[in-house]
Amino acid sequence: MNEIANEYLYGVDPQYREIAERVISVIESIDPSFTMAVKWKQLTFALNGDFHHWICAIALTKKSVNLLFHFGGLLDDTNNVLKSGASKFLRKIEFCTLSDIDEQIISNLVSQAIDKLPYFIDNWKELNKK
Repeated sequence: MNEIANEYLYGVDPQYREIAERVISVIESIDPSFTMAVKWKQLTFALNGDFHHWICAIALTKKSVNLLFHFGGLLDDTNNVLKSGASKFLRKIEFCTLSDIDEQIISNLVSQAIDKLPYFIDNWKELNKK
């Protein structure tokens, strides 16, 4: 676990810290070029430091660890795990226990988000009009 993640998770309930650490390890295993930073009060992952077009983030609440996808509305959610978020494109998965984590689903969604990033960057203004 890197220093940024440790600082973000400092003082977090051990149950939720363990969930967050597991999700972080899955995300980090997908692409070694991920940059991690605390942005918008969440642990945010971007490719090559492009936080304007971030891929995913971890946000903590009192009752869950949420994995957010910046443009999750464009992802194929074949397992119906994504919930609508605060914006047109934002989607999230809520984890309340370690057993809620399905590493394959996380890996699939993060990989899709990486693959669809160029499309999102090129078309987000047009997509936002729909």
